Amino acid sequence: MLALSAAALLVAVLMCSSWIRAQAQVEPTSAAGARPIDSEIVNPMTGDLPTLATLFGYAPVINTIIAGLSAIALLLFVYFSTTITVRAMVPTGFVDDVTRLVTEQRYKDAADLCRHHRNVFVASIVQRCIENANKDHSLIMDILDTEGRRRADILWNRISYLADVSNVAPMLGLLGTVLGMIKAFFTLPSGPDSINSRLLSAGIGQAMGTTMFGLIVAIVSLVFYSLVKGRATGTLAEAERVTHKIADHMKDSQVAMRAGGQGTEG
Repeated sequence: MLALSAAALLVAVLMCSSWIRAQAQVEPTSAAGARPIDSEIVNPMTGDLPTLATLFGYAPVINTIIAGLSAIALLLFVYFSTTITVRAMVPTGFVDDVTRLVTEQRYKDAADLCRHHRNVFVASIVQRCIENANKDHSLIMDILDTEGRRRADILWNRISYLADVSNVAPMLGLLGTVLGMIKAFFTLPSGPDSINSRLLSAGIGQAMGTTMFGLIVAIVSLVFYSLVKGRATGTLAEAERVTHKIADHMKDSQVAMRAGGQGTEG
């Protein structure tokens, strides 16, 4: 999914680069050879603000990268929303089958079942416990907590991609703003009477567009991250409850087996 997003972003950047080269060939230049500041950023007669398309076209490369990050954030949000669920990570059918096999002390069959469901979040955790079923219960609980923490860390690292997008997007917007302001100052016509407050404010206003786009993407990505984080917290709590319940069944089976062995000896 990330590879597909990166490919789409690369294609968009190449298209924007071609557009920039085409614009550079047809747009007029000032007497000093520099591209003039777009005086239509704000209509001096009406004071109307520019459209989003106008602001986007002023820095198409950086804005396209920011748009690509927004697409990646949306894809990640949809992916996490569909995969970080109790049904996907702690499926009822799988849990019931493992619990039944553990209760019947069919540990080998239970371990094989976990291996056949490697895509299930709790499968590897339960498998580690079952493979050490002959050990003390306290050691089994330590193994369960260690494996569960390892699996949870992997999940949290994946979710953090949304937080990374929320951090990178405004930085790209700030970069575009700085580059735009440099361009606004250095493309003003030279001469003692050339400083025009309208042209200067127009150039700075254009430059601020990238920051606005970056902040919008950052805010949306942060909201996505908060929603996914809350869902992950609840799902991991349910996974912990289920794995501890299976471990308790293993303990009860061991106690019953030992009690049966002592009764036979008596």
